[in-house]
Order: sequence, then structure tokens, then C-alpha cells
Amino acid sequence: MDEYDSTWEFDEKRRDAAFDFLTAVGFNPNPDAIGQLAGPFATALEIICTRGYTDADQDPDEIPFWLARGWKGVVHDILDNALRLKYFSWQQNRFYPNGALDIINFAGFYLRAGNKRKRWGEIGEPG
Repeated sequence: MDEYDSTWEFDEKRRDAAFDFLTAVGFNPNPDAIGQLAGPFATALEIICTRGYTDADQDPDEIPFWLARGWKGVVHDILDNALRLKYFSWQQNRFYPNGALDIINFAGFYLRAGNKRKRWGEIGEPG
């Protein structure tokens, strides 16, 4: 995903699907929630569906790549993308959607894994 199209959040098909999903999970959708889900959140999920972040795509018994990195590895990925976002958008005034979308995905992985698992995953403690 090299480009983010900010018009996607206004796409009627995406908005209807976002409304239906939010309603199905018991929320009372408002325009901001629908726009977030139809636009950036759906785009972030598209990255997972097309690029993948897991070896489990090939072997369902494999641990997902993001879990294998450990929760601190995922935090590192969030910080790395935040630094790139700072560099491109804050310092150079350039739009950098890739970093923002990766932050959404890595933040979701962090929330799913919690910090109850190995801190550094399969890599092991540094040092």
C-alpha cells in the first residue's frame, strides 16, 4: 500500500459496510466512526489481508510473525513508524500514510498480545 486515498472514507459501499459492522457489534455509529472504519481502518486491514504479517498464512500451526517478535518488538515497530512519521510529516511536511497505517496495525497487534507474553519473543532478551 503505497498510497492512501482519502476519498475512500466517503465511498458509499465502504460506508454502508462500516455502518453495518458497527451496528452489528452493538455500537450507535456516528459519521466519525464510519469514516475511520471505511477509510484508514479498512485500509490498514487491507494491508494485513494482502501483505500479511504472519507466517500462519502458509502454515496455520506457525506463530504469527508479530507474536514471534514479542510485545516489545511490536512496541519497537510502533516507535520506528512514529519516528518515520515525525521525519516525513513533521519535519518535511510530507504526507506519509504508510507509517500511519502500520502504526494502526502494530497498535492492534500490541493490544491483542498484551504484555503477558514474552517481552522479546523468539529473539530473546537483548544483551
